[in-house]
Amino acid sequence: MKRSDARVHAHWRGVIFDMDGTLTVPVIDFAAMRLRLGIPTGDILHTLRGWPDDRRHWALGIIEEIEDEALDRLVFQAGCLELLDFIASGGLPMAILTRNTKRTVEIFMARLGRRFDIVITREFEPVKPAPDSALYICGRWQVAPGQVLLVGDYRDDILCGRAAGTLTCLLKNPHNESYAELADYAVAGLGEVVGILSSLPGHR
Repeated sequence: MKRSDARVHAHWRGVIFDMDGTLTVPVIDFAAMRLRLGIPTGDILHTLRGWPDDRRHWALGIIEEIEDEALDRLVFQAGCLELLDFIASGGLPMAILTRNTKRTVEIFMARLGRRFDIVITREFEPVKPAPDSALYICGRWQVAPGQVLLVGDYRDDILCGRAAGTLTCLLKNPHNESYAELADYAVAGLGEVVGILSSLPGHR
């Protein structure tokens, strides 16, 4: 099947995307963020929950400052627009599931010139890798998780999808290939997701 002849397979009923590093080229320096926050290891957002209110608000301000700086360098992943248009042409709903802020996602969508049916940000708890957010999206769409593809670039994305029962796709980069074995699919570029969505799972 030629790419121009590709159609969304009837199995698929929705696609969930991580944002940073998946729809966009990763630009946030998490090592620098950890250094400024004084959190050398562990999940940053989970760690902040255990901090006193004043210290947590200070830390969230630092995170938002770093995220705002990253917006100035925002670049879409190669094939991003084409993939979103392909999904839309098949009538599938799309969601963003990110640990970023609502404001950041709104700016991203404005620059992208595309909207998503559902947007889940870090205000929704528990955050990834807990499956609650992905299950919430599937519930809103009234579809079985096994008919949904979750696309991300980090372990938490894949673990979230697996726990929720969705199919998962890792967008590989030089730093995350060790997570490929956790995912149902692993791709080098977003353009390859078209092939996944054109096929019945297990019949690529």
